[in-house]
Amino acid sequence: MSTSIRLRIPASSEWVVLARTTATACCARLDFDVERLEDVRLAVDEVAGLLIAQAVPGSEISCVFTPYDDGRLDIALSAATDTGVLPQTDTFAWAVLTALVDDVRATVDAAELTVVLRTSRDATTAVDA
Repeated sequence: MSTSIRLRIPASSEWVVLARTTATACCARLDFDVERLEDVRLAVDEVAGLLIAQAVPGSEISCVFTPYDDGRLDIALSAATDTGVLPQTDTFAWAVLTALVDDVRATVDAAELTVVLRTSRDATTAVDA
């Protein structure tokens, strides 16, 4: 069973620290090692930056952190965009992002861009469950 933590922050770089801190707290609760925790923090930072660049001025980023008892962690970040365009997946930034966590998925629904990060405490935990 899981409980989601929901956080809404202004779509501005000065507030991203709250999303990173929440990710850190979730990882610590799931007993992630320091290296894995730092990877998740960096991934959240990258996605937040991507969303801020596309966000409607004055809008918010919605963050949903869902930790699971088996050591998995899902993090969904979303924001309203002017264009509703998916991020390019052939860039260096996307390659770095996909190297930091187990799975990254981006979707657009009604001009809201959502990026879901999925990771786990260790490589032996199934991330497709």
